[in-house]
Amino acid sequence: MSGWLRDSSTTMRDGIGLTLAIEERERPEEMPASMDGRQAVPAGAPPVTVGRMINPGSWGTTFTSLKERDYAWFFAGNLTFFMGMQMQFILRGFLAYDLTDRASALGIIAATMSLPMLLAAPFGGVVADRVNKRTLLIVTQSAAAIASVVTAVLIITELIEFWHLIVISLITALVFSFNMPARQALVPLLVPQHKLMNAISLQMGGMNLTRIIAPAIAGVLIAPIGLGWVYLITFFFFAVATASEFKLPAHGMRADRQSSAFMDDFTGGFRYIRADAMLTLLIGASLLVPLFGFPVQQMLPVFAEDVFDRGPTGLGMLAAASGAGGLVGAIISANMDAQPRKGMLMLVGGIIMAIFLAAFALSPNFLLALLFLAIANIGQMLFMATNNTVIQSGLPEEVRGRVMSVMMMSFGMMPLGVIPITLAADAIGAPAAIAISSMGLLVALFTTFAVSRRLRELRVDAMAGVELSPVQAAMLVAEGKITQEEADRMSGRVRMQPQGPSRAQ
Repeated sequence: MSGWLRDSSTTMRDGIGLTLAIEERERPEEMPASMDGRQAVPAGAPPVTVGRMINPGSWGTTFTSLKERDYAWFFAGNLTFFMGMQMQFILRGFLAYDLTDRASALGIIAATMSLPMLLAAPFGGVVADRVNKRTLLIVTQSAAAIASVVTAVLIITELIEFWHLIVISLITALVFSFNMPARQALVPLLVPQHKLMNAISLQMGGMNLTRIIAPAIAGVLIAPIGLGWVYLITFFFFAVATASEFKLPAHGMRADRQSSAFMDDFTGGFRYIRADAMLTLLIGASLLVPLFGFPVQQMLPVFAEDVFDRGPTGLGMLAAASGAGGLVGAIISANMDAQPRKGMLMLVGGIIMAIFLAAFALSPNFLLALLFLAIANIGQMLFMATNNTVIQSGLPEEVRGRVMSVMMMSFGMMPLGVIPITLAADAIGAPAAIAISSMGLLVALFTTFAVSRRLRELRVDAMAGVELSPVQAAMLVAEGKITQEEADRMSGRVRMQPQGPSRAQ
């Protein structure tokens, strides 16, 4: 029986019996009838309501994952890494628009950041599953720091041209293609399994906190010290993030897996996803955000400059409002692990996002626009955190990097949304373009969840509490204090069942 994702009446209760034999994954027709999504959600399941999201109950556990030392160091490094990344996001867009005075230039830069992820992320996922994830983060973050210095020098010496920005953006995107799958795959290793949704939500909350602080810092500093020196500050943040990774344990960071050829691993990740219908549905649903939600972030310089005439300060305020909404959404999500109806959580979050993005686009008032943008990002974060948690909660460690790299590929599809919207903005104006896109998101949401009953009735109960995180268990094994079998039991580790040396997984 497939045990890692259970829709309708099936649930995750034991947190350990999640392993899915490969032969079962390759014969989905043998799944029991309860997996077809036609059974009703049990009557005892609490409904998903706004009241439950605002008052989910156990707010005292909001920051429980930070009690884990390893996760706390990772969280600190994550904050500083995304401080640099979010500052560059604003700086890159401002610089592109300043150099060209065209909204379509923002689409070009978005494409140069996104397309490499579409092509290179699967290779990054294979590498993440084959090497020490801590080492991979250190190497890639060091490369990001070097790229920051090069950009800063070009700007300060007034040699920067638009093609320089395109090349550096391509290099940065390649670095992120190897960094992000490892970063995402690392979270379940650092906390006990029952804290996973909390840890993922806090990670996303930290990212959104940087969306509040980083744009404000970047926007305020551009005028007094110049764009180049602000870019140099991002080098500092990447350097601090790299230093924090040295505090993570060396053991438990590399998947315990059979040796296989690189390309076998590459294709094996796609086979793993294809064999699981629910996993495929969840990844497909995750495409809605990069296609319809993220393009709005690329358009914020246009709204700041042309729609509201607020300049760099207004751009910082818009980006901060987005981050504030995402932070609130992450805090809500961090307390929603007891809500089993994950499919409905995703649907509610997506509807909120679509409606309030349209309201933002059509708002004639800057303050109202800030409010609507924040609320839209609450919905976006609820959708993304829930989707990410459900996917990660049942993945075996041996394949997690490859699956998360496919999630990264979805971000590589962002130009499919960004380029049409930026071209439409040049033709009919940014407000009309975003409003039309938001309505497209709403239609896509209703279509996706109407067609798939399994998705809208997806139910995942809170995972059982365990004593150790995977890296804590690995450390005790390395020290000879417990056996591997005891480590698996105490951490609730999901292991794949090998099917011979030729298996990619």
